[in-house]
Amino acid sequence: METDACLKGLEHKFKRSGLSDKLTAEALKSKLVRASLDKTIDEYPSASPDPTAATLLYALASATQKGTFDTRPKVTKAILDGRLKSPKQVEGKQS
Repeated sequence: METDACLKGLEHKFKRSGLSDKLTAEALKSKLVRASLDKTIDEYPSASPDPTAATLLYALASATQKGTFDTRPKVTKAILDGRLKSPKQVEGKQS
């Protein structure tokens, strides 16, 4: 079982990336999303917090919460470069 200190650390990390309080709370509720978002943010280069990018990174983490996702670093880069602008694009759906 994860400790409160571990969850507080993740909460701080998620908020520092620009994720809203609501999405941070949602991410912390799910062990799979939490782990996926943690990995996704680790692929996020040091940059100023960006709520739009953080929301898309959350969408990516939610879509890739089970198993591996080999192209996640490419998708993360596309989000940060501004080439992906909606959760549907992040998930590979037609918008």
